[in-house]
Amino acid sequence: MLKKIFYIFIIKPIILLISGVSIKNRHFIPQDKQFIIIANHNSHIDIFAILSIFKINQISKIKPVAASDYFFKTKILKWISINLIDILPISRRVKKIGKSHPLDNIYAAIEDGYSLIIFPEGSRGEPQVLQKFKNGIGHIASRYPNIPIVPIILEDTGKALPRNEALFVPFIIKLEIKKSFTFNDSNLEIKEFVKKLENIFKQER
Repeated sequence: MLKKIFYIFIIKPIILLISGVSIKNRHFIPQDKQFIIIANHNSHIDIFAILSIFKINQISKIKPVAASDYFFKTKILKWISINLIDILPISRRVKKIGKSHPLDNIYAAIEDGYSLIIFPEGSRGEPQVLQKFKNGIGHIASRYPNIPIVPIILEDTGKALPRNEALFVPFIIKLEIKKSFTFNDSNLEIKEFVKKLENIFKQER
């Protein structure tokens, strides 16, 4: 409930009224099925820009994956991240602890029927500069080879809310949704699959 209220009264007005979003190929978002969105990452507003394209009744089944070392670094930010944004935390330090793995909570969310938003670069880069994709998205896709991967190319979020800035600038945010495909569709090994995903975004530069 808190998450829906947050999006109705805070995120939707900010994204759609103050800034504005231009969406291309909205019909490529799978309807009535689970999916994994991947997107380039230049700003904290990226999550909200993507979520703003969905109806309120869809929001509760979508979890953004984000770095625990940033979003959980204070008690207040952690509360906001969990209760309002519904962040699915991941450690950027990839290491096994006993029998657990950094991707275990992502696998659990998928098993519970959630769709995800993942930024394969792993951290925010400079506006319009694509960083190398991490292999995590390849491992997730290979484990769930029939879940559609939906690439979304973001433009101007880094200008609307620049890194290390708190001032929101009213740029029109552009989202281009690419046609979805599955790991099984590609017939590639994990590293090759990740490279294919990265190349989709490079072609737009």
